Amino acid sequence: MAAWITACAALLAAVVAALVLLVVWKMQRALVGRFRVVEEWYLAYRDERWRAQADLVNAWPVSERETFEKVITRSVVGAAVRNASSAPVYEVELVYHDPDAAWTAIKRLPMVPPAETVEVYAGFDEDKTEGDPHPDRVNADGTIRLASSAEMRLELRFTDGQGRRWVRDSRGVLTASG
Repeated sequence: MAAWITACAALLAAVVAALVLLVVWKMQRALVGRFRVVEEWYLAYRDERWRAQADLVNAWPVSERETFEKVITRSVVGAAVRNASSAPVYEVELVYHDPDAAWTAIKRLPMVPPAETVEVYAGFDEDKTEGDPHPDRVNADGTIRLASSAEMRLELRFTDGQGRRWVRDSRGVLTASG
């Protein structure tokens, strides 16, 4: 009889221990789920804060003839840049792409200050031709005819005030790059 009572007590203790483990496991999962929700909220909030300055920095190819007549008539590529944030951005690169000419150029600016108006930057610091241009873009003398800067694709790269690197592609989509 004592053995039977000992066996029942051992079985009851095992069942209670299993129930306690089950409750602890479910509580742990619920707690981990809540921490995951808080972590996701925090990361989204942090990313939004990080993007706050970068969202206010834009560039586009020169296209308004009256405003940018001198740049266009000299056949110099140019871009309008606006930093509507309250702080400068650094290590700015304006990357021009003319796919039909197989041509890419980069204009580097050490800093673009905040401004309420657009600033125009013309010319480029380096250029290269990679691949074969479309035959319609090759002149009789073998030179390559570039599109007007307003028809080029423009990519904007810059570093924000916190040291984060950003890229705004030719469609205007902003992504962190580093």
